[in-house]
Amino acid sequence: MDLQHLKDTRFKRALAGLDLTVMDDHVIRYAAMICQVMSIEKMFFVHVEQSLELPEKVLKEYPDLLAPLDESIKGDLQKKINRYFANVPDTEVIIEVKEGNPIDKILRLTVIKEIDLILMGRKISLKGSGIASSRIARKSPCSLLLIPEDPPEVIDNILVPSDFSEHSALALAYAERIAENTQAKVSCINVYKVPSGYHTTGRSHQEFAAIMEKHASNDYKDFLKKYQLKEDTPCHFMLNDDGDPSRFLYQHSTSAGINLILIGSRGRTSAAVMLIGSLAEKLTYMDRSIPLLIIKEKGENMSFIEALMRI
Repeated sequence: MDLQHLKDTRFKRALAGLDLTVMDDHVIRYAAMICQVMSIEKMFFVHVEQSLELPEKVLKEYPDLLAPLDESIKGDLQKKINRYFANVPDTEVIIEVKEGNPIDKILRLTVIKEIDLILMGRKISLKGSGIASSRIARKSPCSLLLIPEDPPEVIDNILVPSDFSEHSALALAYAERIAENTQAKVSCINVYKVPSGYHTTGRSHQEFAAIMEKHASNDYKDFLKKYQLKEDTPCHFMLNDDGDPSRFLYQHSTSAGINLILIGSRGRTSAAVMLIGSLAEKLTYMDRSIPLLIIKEKGENMSFIEALMRI
C-alpha cells in the first residue's frame, strides 16, 4: 500500500439506505454529523421498494392515490432530511427512490454514483431484521458505516482493532482524520494468543503470554513507524484464549466508553493471530450498539459488482 494512499482519507460521496421505518431518523441524524466531520460533498439517500405500482383495484377505489408513489416517498423523506441537514450547508443532498431488490440496487448505485462510503442502519429492537446491512458489508466495493439504534450524538472515543497489516494502517489513518475534526481520543487494540506448543519451551502459560505481549508491543511500534502514523496512539494488548476476539473487543469497547469502531476489511494471512477480515464480519452481527466503520480500499469486491452490473 502506497503511503500517499494513507493520506487520502476523505469520503467525498456517501450513500445511505433508508427503509421508511423509525430507523431512518437515526441514520439521517448520524449521516448529518458524518457529513460535517468528513466534509462529504454529496450525500445520496436511497429507498428501494420491491414495487412502486399500486393494484388497479386500489387505484379505482382511491383515485387520490394516483400521484406517483416515488414522488410521495421523496416528499416524506425530504421533510425528515431537512430537519437534520439544516446546519449542513456544504453537503449536496440527493434523494433517490428505486424499484427492485434493495441490496442489488444499492450496490449498483454505489458504482454508478462513484460512492466512497455506504451508511446503513443496524437494528436490535426496531421492526426489520437488518439482514441487508450484513450482506452489503460483505459485498460492498467501498467503506461501510453501520449505524445502531439511537447512535451517539458525538464522536469522542475511537477504537481501531489492529493486526498491524496494511488495512489496519488504513483504518487508523481514517481514525486520525476523524480525530482532527472532532478532537476524539484514538486508541488501538491487538488481541494475541499463546501458541499451543508453548509447553515445549519449558515456559509456563503466563510466562509465554508475557513474551507474546512484548513481541506484539514491539510490532506495534514498528507498524506506526512503517506507515508514518502518530506514534503516541496507545494500544491495548489483550490475551485471547477462547479463539473469538470479537467478544473481547465488545467487552473492551463497552467498558471503555468507545463510541466509534474503525476496522480494516482485510488483515494478514490465515496465520495471523487476529484475522481482521473475519473479525469485521463478526462485529457486524455481534456488536449492534456502537457505530462500526469498516474501511475498504475502494474497488474491493469489484468482480462481484461487475457481474451484478451485467445482469
